[in-house]
Amino acid sequence: MRAGARLVILTMARDDSGDFGYRPLIEAMYASLLDLVDQGLVLTEEMHRMAIPTFGRTRSEFGSPFGREGRFAGLSIEHLEVFNGEDRIWEDFRSTQDASAFGAQWAAFSRASVFPTLAVELDGGHRDPRGEEFLQRLEAGTANRLAKAPEQMSIPLAKMVFVKCVN
Repeated sequence: MRAGARLVILTMARDDSGDFGYRPLIEAMYASLLDLVDQGLVLTEEMHRMAIPTFGRTRSEFGSPFGREGRFAGLSIEHLEVFNGEDRIWEDFRSTQDASAFGAQWAAFSRASVFPTLAVELDGGHRDPRGEEFLQRLEAGTANRLAKAPEQMSIPLAKMVFVKCVN
């Protein structure tokens, strides 16, 4: 980067209280995973290995490396904002009142974004013969749970603008 150049980043965050958000979704996924264990599709040991490798930071954690000098690795922070992102699925639900669509949309998002990361922890990894059934049943269980009690998701995001220092 040249001196004065700017780098803009939008990423997951935690709000000022430390909440990562997505609580109703995470609870629905977890309960659905427990059901798959109870039904014998997933072993308890497999479920215990499953994790979603994300980490949100608070406003102060994002700014911490920059210290009192306000610089780190040749960059300074021009703008740092943590805000609650729009839950478009909730907005659709508010206008349609279609709880099934609400649950299905969040479950489809999850299937595309995080369920494959969970499925790789099945004993057979990517080639586990239960993989497709796992994805389908986890998606259906998550969708059904969310449809029973639609709730707006808190989606903490951070927007940062970094400037390359002149010297």
